[in-house]
Amino acid sequence: MIIKYRDLSNKFREKANENNFLWSQYSNRNKRDLWSCICSSMDWIDVGVQYIENFQPPNHPSLLNCMEIFSFIQAIDVTYEAIKSLFWVLVNNGEESKKGRSPFYEEKDCFSSIKNNTITDDKFFKEIRACCGAHPTDLCTYISDDTHEKQKRYASWIYTESNSSFSVTLYPDIISNKEIIVNVSYAELIDYFEKRFFYLNNLIDKIDELFEVFRKEKINDIIPKSSNPMEQLKILKDANAERLNNQCFDETIEQLLLFFNTQFESKENDNIVENYRKKLISGVDELYDNIQNLEYNEMKLDKLLCPHMIDVEWFGYEYATLFAQVFENRYKRYNSKTLTEPLKNYIDFNNIRTQSELYWLITIALNIVDEQNGNKAK
Repeated sequence: MIIKYRDLSNKFREKANENNFLWSQYSNRNKRDLWSCICSSMDWIDVGVQYIENFQPPNHPSLLNCMEIFSFIQAIDVTYEAIKSLFWVLVNNGEESKKGRSPFYEEKDCFSSIKNNTITDDKFFKEIRACCGAHPTDLCTYISDDTHEKQKRYASWIYTESNSSFSVTLYPDIISNKEIIVNVSYAELIDYFEKRFFYLNNLIDKIDELFEVFRKEKINDIIPKSSNPMEQLKILKDANAERLNNQCFDETIEQLLLFFNTQFESKENDNIVENYRKKLISGVDELYDNIQNLEYNEMKLDKLLCPHMIDVEWFGYEYATLFAQVFENRYKRYNSKTLTEPLKNYIDFNNIRTQSELYWLITIALNIVDEQNGNKAK
């Protein structure tokens, strides 16, 4: 089989996790966690498509063929059920009365073995699944040549005479009824699967549609502005939480608040610190625009707050350790000289009182190095 269905399932997963939108909208929808339903569906789609991609139709007689073919059928079923769950959440808004519905429920064009024209593709597939392993010894099936009513039947094991199709015999429960032989081609099963699986493209478009409606609503909800940087950041923090609670924006706000709350005792660095402060303040406008418009454009704040590391052994490790102390209250020893020695020509590290002050002075020094190397924040 080996067709790359995973490309589409990965594309859907990326879209579902984009912008934190679905999590924010469905993790608490009418007191139900429909985000969990989305996550479960994505997981089982991955399971199903990986099996289908790697399935090879058996071409030699063996009773093991029965379980291999049933697993293939079950993989199609699992994937389709997951897609129906996504359809229920994203299109039908998780309404209980619409659970289990499908945009394909009336289709009748996949299986040539259907004799009863009242049976849809979905119903016929379920009959195949029942015959081939779900409950083959206790069937009550619509598959019949001469009646539209269900019949009690018993399935044989699966016959695999070629690698393009298989067959199963349905023995009668009533003596006067005849045996029925059901032939199924893999091509028809794949056709059935693909028509449903590729509906993920429609659901990707649906997510974009839902996000755009949400975005327009929030764009019209204007976030207040303040000339006071601290007050503006607090306003933006609340606004971000009410919108998509974007973790990246929230971390940026927390870093800025910490900087503006840090007391710099080393007066020798006043001019350098003040210059850095002005750059951060000017960057708040970009942060405001991103949160206001629900955009994720690169900001100069990104480089100002996370400058490039210098090429000194253990520098990155010690810097990360200091970061954990300052922002996460996780105490772990670090070697301050590893951080300060390479940067002492840019910053005066004497008279420092707090870990927060040390962290920000190192960050400012790294920005100066960045500027000298042509990596100035724009």
